[in-house]
Amino acid sequence: MRSVPIQALVLTSLFGLVATALPGGAAPSGDPVVVGAILSISGLYAPLGEPERNALELAEKDINAHGGIAGRPLQIVIQDDEGKADTAAQLATSFVGQHVAALIGGSLTPTSSAISRVAGAANLVQIYMTPTATIWNAKAGILKHVFEATPRNELEAQRLLSFAKAKLGAKKIAILHDDAPYGSTGSGVVAAEAQNEGLPVVDDEPFPITATDVTAQLGKIKASGADTVLIWTASPTGAIAVRQMRQLGLNLSIIGSTGIVSDNFLRVTGKDGDGVYSDMDLNVTHPNAQQKAFLAAYRAAYHTRPNNFASFGWDAAHLAARALDKTKGNSDAAAVENALLTLPPYAGTTGTYRFTDTNHNGMSAEDVHIAADHNGVWFTQ
Repeated sequence: MRSVPIQALVLTSLFGLVATALPGGAAPSGDPVVVGAILSISGLYAPLGEPERNALELAEKDINAHGGIAGRPLQIVIQDDEGKADTAAQLATSFVGQHVAALIGGSLTPTSSAISRVAGAANLVQIYMTPTATIWNAKAGILKHVFEATPRNELEAQRLLSFAKAKLGAKKIAILHDDAPYGSTGSGVVAAEAQNEGLPVVDDEPFPITATDVTAQLGKIKASGADTVLIWTASPTGAIAVRQMRQLGLNLSIIGSTGIVSDNFLRVTGKDGDGVYSDMDLNVTHPNAQQKAFLAAYRAAYHTRPNNFASFGWDAAHLAARALDKTKGNSDAAAVENALLTLPPYAGTTGTYRFTDTNHNGMSAEDVHIAADHNGVWFTQ
């Protein structure tokens, strides 16, 4: 009798708990339904892409353990765009040539936008994992083939600023953000939401995405009289900024966008990160049954706790699987779009998705939880 590794037994048990309500349960067979995934696994944004990749690998196992796609196995082929938009477009073009059923990715706003252009031209559905809603809600109108697996910036800004005002006593806000699309877009969203909250933005400081020193920007923030600074970036500079604020003795409340919630931030900031607030959609401190099982499965497989980015990847894969199961593996964009729009609410690990014709994000501010760095660990409230 062949022995089964204990880790495999643990994962099998946990996958039973992370029930995804896919029909069937018999072992899938036949030709696989192939989904392409384009992530930023190496380079500046590896702290995002690595956990997304890990979660997609787990999700593939989970989905196949629950019957696959209309009885066929799901295969997720993962490629690394190194955080480069042109590479993401090339990889998307290659996937189109391989006749994949859908695309997952990217990890970033520029890469997601590049993938969207290729997917749209090829009549292929894309599910991306960055909070920039303008990728699907474009100036020309809603792009029917694009769906978002991450709470959009507007929800995040609303939750963070209401918390800053009610719990931290914020009265004057400064925004510190990268000069890439994620940071620049986020800055505009924060400014608009701050106005809704009656919080004046007294300074707005951009920094180069690869900056290793933001003391000049911090000096201006100090002079502005701000009592709270909101950092909007997913680059390592966010952690550097926190350390430099501590070194300069800036007595400010510090809040970051979800882009800072990574193990890399905790490693770089060390004790300086204690008391920094952000938001997490994966409720790690008070998880529901679905989140609890995902946390345990991820830890069993990778010996670490998953973060937001892993949660986004898990949900993106399961949303794609549900839609493709309804279409019996048919990759035609119109069919997959309709399947996503007519899915019953999907309670994922990130939140509950309710896609509509006018909302390809389908989430609410209730899906966003405040988190705090305490002794080098993110805790959700």
